[in-house]
Amino acid sequence: MSALLCAVSMALVAAAPPQLSREGRMLFESAPARLEARVGEWVTYQMDGGPQQGFMRMAVVGEEKDARGRDAVWVEMEFGRHSELKAPLAQYLMLVTRDVGLRSEGVTRLFVSQGYEKLQELEQDAVTHFMGTPKPEAPSAALPPPTEQLSAGPDTSVTRGKPARVMTLAGTVMAEPMEVRYRQLVIKRYWLSREVPILRLAKIEFPPIHYVMEVRDYGVDARPRMVRPSPNDKKMPLGTEEQLPSRFKFQPPVETDSKEDRP
Repeated sequence: MSALLCAVSMALVAAAPPQLSREGRMLFESAPARLEARVGEWVTYQMDGGPQQGFMRMAVVGEEKDARGRDAVWVEMEFGRHSELKAPLAQYLMLVTRDVGLRSEGVTRLFVSQGYEKLQELEQDAVTHFMGTPKPEAPSAALPPPTEQLSAGPDTSVTRGKPARVMTLAGTVMAEPMEVRYRQLVIKRYWLSREVPILRLAKIEFPPIHYVMEVRDYGVDARPRMVRPSPNDKKMPLGTEEQLPSRFKFQPPVETDSKEDRP
């Protein structure tokens, strides 16, 4: 799991079950291959199923060329326990290449913060480590027609339903349902909608762990909420897992008073 997903999991530790720490990819798995969101678009999600509710906010707050001259946008991402993210537990500011989208190879600059700490930019060679190593591009399989199935691996299939109006916390949207099964077990269900900004994700459910992430609000009037550090400020190096700051590492619950170092 990438360091970013580890950090996200820790930020939501009181709002999400442990299983989701291992499935952090759910945040971006439905994101379109090309990020077409306009500056100003924003969306918030509510997450239910853990000890406490959790919330996530994403917003596109600027655009510029990346280091390779490609069109890119600045995306803010916040996690917390308040619906308006007034006191976020974690914040991320990413420069995302439009043609690649919200995946590890698409993020070329990354700033991170926890709690009331100031944003700190990662060293360029640390961004890949933090986001996770990009995987070789695989040919994308065409989605099956509605009601038909697409094999997604041994004993796993994806069923695509017909677009329909779906009620969400943000109101009713037109969405296309998808269902992933392992043999007869429904692993997850999600609804994709062009009406929902950025991720195009209206709702996702994980029935085995009774966990739901659902769009709560969205709009087109976002303004930057994060203050970038001075260009002269020191950047954060993250060359290896051992160099990862302790606040971004997963720490199992302490059961004894032992002072022995944990792996």
